[in-house]
Amino acid sequence: MFKNVEYADFDRQPELEAKARELTPILANEIRTWREDVSVRWSPHKDSSSGVLDLTLSLALPNGVAEMRTGTLLAEDFERERRLASRCGQVWSDLLGGLIGQLDNRVQEFFLEPAEA
Repeated sequence: MFKNVEYADFDRQPELEAKARELTPILANEIRTWREDVSVRWSPHKDSSSGVLDLTLSLALPNGVAEMRTGTLLAEDFERERRLASRCGQVWSDLLGGLIGQLDNRVQEFFLEPAEA
């Protein structure tokens, strides 16, 4: 489904890891097309006692452009599945925005280079 999925640092929080595992298919529905190229990392937030998860997505394109973004899913997000999907979708959208920005910079640099005769 994804390039890889990592569930990190859940040693003392199996219930929080279970939530992360339940969210992986929801995330997959948000990403769809490039799933096989996306790396996913779920981990407890720094203040993990509150049931908050961090989601980190990374994607590297064949042309060398790569991006990584992290978002936080709050405890209250777990009350509604659509809210969870929205949070996952926002992290994905942020990652794509970063990739587009990098690609745009490359295009601008290309057009600024002097043309050879």
